[in-house]
Amino acid sequence: MALPALALPASLSAKAGAVSFPTDRIRLRRTLERGLGDGKAVIVTREWDCRFVRLSTGARIDGQQVAVSVDTPKALAALADIERKREVSGLFPMELDRSGAIVGWSDQNANIAQAVAQASWEIDRKAMEQSAQADVRRYLAELGKTAASLVSQVPRDLFFPAPGKRSESRKLALPGGGTGTYEVTISASARTSDGLLAQSERRIVTRIADSTRVSRETWSVA
Repeated sequence: MALPALALPASLSAKAGAVSFPTDRIRLRRTLERGLGDGKAVIVTREWDCRFVRLSTGARIDGQQVAVSVDTPKALAALADIERKREVSGLFPMELDRSGAIVGWSDQNANIAQAVAQASWEIDRKAMEQSAQADVRRYLAELGKTAASLVSQVPRDLFFPAPGKRSESRKLALPGGGTGTYEVTISASARTSDGLLAQSERRIVTRIADSTRVSRETWSVA
C-alpha cells in the first residue's frame, strides 16, 4: 500500500511551455483502491496540505499529510489500523520544472495512449508467465499484484496533466482453458484557469467468470 519509488514511468505527458504555479495552498488527495473479489476492496485515502515555492528552475512543493481514512473488510481490521497510523512523508518535498513536470521522474510514457499500451503490455507479460504455472489461484494473485503496481504510479505531470482519456480492453486466457478480460483506463482533467490538476485516474478492471476486481488510483486537488 506504500507510495511507489520516485523513478516510475509517467502516466501522462507533461505539457510544453511554462505554467503558472498557484500562490494559495492546495489540498492534494489520493485514493487507492485494491479489489479483493466478491465486491470487497481495500480503500485508502490520504490528503496532504501543499504549497508551491517558486524557484528559478520552476517550483518546489512542500506537503504535509493531514488526513487519512481506510475502508477494509472486517477481517483486515489490523491492516486498516496500521494504515491509519502510518504517515506517508516520502513524497515531499517535490521539485517541478517550468512546465510543471516532476523533476527526476521517468518520461517513458509520453502520452495517455502510450501509458495504456504500456500497462496492457505489462499485464499480458505477467499473464503469459503465470499461464505456464497452470495454477489459477497463483495466476489471479499475480495479476492482482501487477494491476495494483501499475495503478500506483505517480504521473510525472501529476500537478499539471495533459487532459484526456483512453481505455483498452483485452481477453485473458486462463490456465485450464478458461477465459477472462481486463480493461485499462487512464484519464486526467485540469482546471481551465491555470491548468492545475482537477483529477486523474488509473483503473484496471479484471473480470474472471462472475468475479470482478478493480484496482484504481485517483488523484485530485481541492
